[in-house]
Amino acid sequence: MVTSRDVAKLAKVSVSTVSRAFREDVYISEEKKKKVFDAAIQLGYTPNLVARSLKNQKSGVIGLILTDIDNIFFSIVSRVIESDLKRQGYRLLVTYNTYNSDNMEQEADNLNLLSASRADGIIFTPKSIKNQSIIERFRKQGIAMVQMYRLAYPDIDSVLIDDQKGAYMATKHLLQHGHRNILLLSIDNSIYQDIRVPGNIYSDPRSEGYKKAMQEEGVPIADASMMNLPVLMDAREMIKQRINEIKPTAIIAGTNLIARDAIKACKEQGFSIPNDISMVMFDDVDFASLLDITTVSQPINEIGHIAGRSMIDQLNKNRPNSPLHVSLEPILISRNSVRNLYHNADKQ
Repeated sequence: MVTSRDVAKLAKVSVSTVSRAFREDVYISEEKKKKVFDAAIQLGYTPNLVARSLKNQKSGVIGLILTDIDNIFFSIVSRVIESDLKRQGYRLLVTYNTYNSDNMEQEADNLNLLSASRADGIIFTPKSIKNQSIIERFRKQGIAMVQMYRLAYPDIDSVLIDDQKGAYMATKHLLQHGHRNILLLSIDNSIYQDIRVPGNIYSDPRSEGYKKAMQEEGVPIADASMMNLPVLMDAREMIKQRINEIKPTAIIAGTNLIARDAIKACKEQGFSIPNDISMVMFDDVDFASLLDITTVSQPINEIGHIAGRSMIDQLNKNRPNSPLHVSLEPILISRNSVRNLYHNADKQ
């Protein structure tokens, strides 16, 4: 049986260097890694990860629970986290929650699955506070935990985005261009209604930001101007119906998936952007720049980097036990999807 000693001898490096190379240690030069991997291939060597984990009481695995695998937002975040953790010698085990009526049970199943897989830590977007007992058990077991994008458990680390400010900025931008009849399209947050913790009474932050901007300008807010759309289904018909009902001059799309459906709905109705309807969307994904859509850009890469760093710091015990809560601010990227109604009025 080929061992790491055999690989070290052929590659002319130490046994510890072989181990560090297979952990993707950032302090190992690419030249040494190549020597180790070439020797391993030549000898047919595969590292025994199970034996290693039993020896150091760590699996080298971090669990990641995604909430929407169809959303490029989460795809980008997961790639960033995986890359950062890999450089520190950890592997990522990914599972996901679907949007359905069994959110609490599904989240509990995924948390327990990762624990049973001996994950050293778990990064997740919480969907309920009803799994508090599981979270407490994991903390006592020494499993590091990081919440991403939503705060449900104040006692564990979190990385959040100020969505209220993002919606406020988007609404202000449209108001400054003369728009008053603005349709806000957001996701149906009923699945998060039980997230009620002290200091974090959950309401849709994008709706709150929208209302704040409108109220500052003294613009009346009709109930029909705020629409929550079901997740993971084509919402074009619902959007078309609401457009025909209130005839907005502008739309704010709360996610890139909603923006996609809204753009299709406008096109199918014969409306052009921005000549007939202006648009601002969340998430500066590729098609936003391609279609020249003004966006509320969320620091997606930074979310992943901070979540990964928080996890590594916990595992390495590099900071006090008190939880770290980080809230990141979005920025508005102005393009050519917003028509200036003041300018058009001056022309007339």
